[in-house]
Amino acid sequence: MIRGLAHFSRGSKFTSLVFVVVLVGAAEANAQPVAVSPYTLQTFTGVPPTGATQPDDLAISADGKDLWIGYGNGVDTTGKGGPSNLVEYEISSGTVLQNLSIPGHLDGLKINPTDNRVWATENEDGNPTLAIVNPKNGTFKIFTFAPELLTGGMDELAFPLTDASEAFIVASSQTDITKPVIVQLTGSPKKTNTPLTQFLPGNPPSVLNVVTNTVETSDQIGDPDSMTLDPAGELVLDNRSDDSLYIVRDPRAVNPVLRVPLTLSGAAVEVNDTIFTASTFGVSSTAGAIFITDTTANAIYILTKPYFPSNEVYTAANVENVVGLVDLNRGLVTPVVTGFQGVHGLAFSPTVVGIAASR
Repeated sequence: MIRGLAHFSRGSKFTSLVFVVVLVGAAEANAQPVAVSPYTLQTFTGVPPTGATQPDDLAISADGKDLWIGYGNGVDTTGKGGPSNLVEYEISSGTVLQNLSIPGHLDGLKINPTDNRVWATENEDGNPTLAIVNPKNGTFKIFTFAPELLTGGMDELAFPLTDASEAFIVASSQTDITKPVIVQLTGSPKKTNTPLTQFLPGNPPSVLNVVTNTVETSDQIGDPDSMTLDPAGELVLDNRSDDSLYIVRDPRAVNPVLRVPLTLSGAAVEVNDTIFTASTFGVSSTAGAIFITDTTANAIYILTKPYFPSNEVYTAANVENVVGLVDLNRGLVTPVVTGFQGVHGLAFSPTVVGIAASR
């Protein structure tokens, strides 16, 4: 390669410059994310079906055998055009088990722990809908919502472990900061005008900053995105407008809303998905794997290590393009994988290793 450069340097400067640019471009195209020891990163073997691009959120079945991924396909986030693809893979082989065409821009994705149906929200910036998929045969129904509380769209959702009939959904891109950023759906959704109740407004009256241990009264959750449950059953919401995680507890608790401002290498950092080392179904483990989507690279990765201490927290820092380990007491994000092109979704698949009582 050095000889090639020397050869071209005897020609025109333009030719030499083009050759160098081609080399740099090829290196960037072939660049792979790099994991920090003791983490190991590998590429998932599943191949996206034709036309399926930009993987985002993902969910893992209760038995840990199947992986569901929503492909946004570059569809307009207000529901114009489409469709998106919802793909089910067999994890062990990478085989595509189902490839479903879903109207609109698919975003949030969770599996209902009560009946294993796959819930997918569409259109995070306007005209939100919800698709509920029967995993056995791929049939689905589309539901819409009463407009009173929504001026934007819908993003991620979460099911409480105690009562999965009360789903919580992120109300994103609200034009009015007093409108809710988390809404609650009680009971079964309806085909049209499903009623919602407010659970958290965009301007909560009181928030405890856990890093500074001070009460804040002027916080605004202006760009909510992904949401999950922590092992205590609290909602954990990513807010990109102030580079923070908001932890939403029982309204009767002291300090029902907490804020964790996040920093990476001393600077505030925006994040997308945040997860705990527990499954959607509340199963925790010190062994397992984290599945990661890279929307820009159209790739899915699997992150493992010998031991996951109980209840570790990981986040996808989508601007810095790293996956990091989060210290919720100090808000520090420590990179464990760097070099993504467009990191977005995370999901943990536990492997049960606990000791069971003998019979």
